[in-house]
Amino acid sequence: MWDLPIGKGRRVNLQNKVVDAVAGGWQVGSILTLQSGFPITPNVGGSDRSGTGGGFDLPNATGLSPYLSDPHPYRWFDIAAFSPNAPGTFGTAGRNSVIGPHIVAWDFSTHKNFKVTESQYLQFRWEAFNAGNHPVWGTPNTNANNPAAFGTITGTRLSMRQMQLALKYFF
Repeated sequence: MWDLPIGKGRRVNLQNKVVDAVAGGWQVGSILTLQSGFPITPNVGGSDRSGTGGGFDLPNATGLSPYLSDPHPYRWFDIAAFSPNAPGTFGTAGRNSVIGPHIVAWDFSTHKNFKVTESQYLQFRWEAFNAGNHPVWGTPNTNANNPAAFGTITGTRLSMRQMQLALKYFF
């Protein structure tokens, strides 16, 4: 939390008690999260094509790059880079061969304590989570056995903007 430099005895010195009570003494806080995407592994889920009993077969790598120049939730990676493995074989695609969406999230808060008596105060608090209100996409579907959904993102990792407003009395 940072104290804003507004109020009695601060850089912007407010001499008027009423103005100081309203405009002085505010604090702000912020958290910025920047994270690269998580590595993900395409699979051939729902079947045991290799015959090992595991049901977690890897697809074959076709030699094409899975990365698109402009990925979108409806197609995060190039599904032509993978194909289901042939029955009785293991897939050739590597583990963690695709990188999922990155995270950019900004949380913000501000609060002020309004003194009621020497030992009592009323606290005003406003918090905004994902204040930029942009989607932080979830993990794409990695099941090559489901061509309609393979490579698509159907949800978000974080909720859209959430705000809280609170008044608390402390004594």
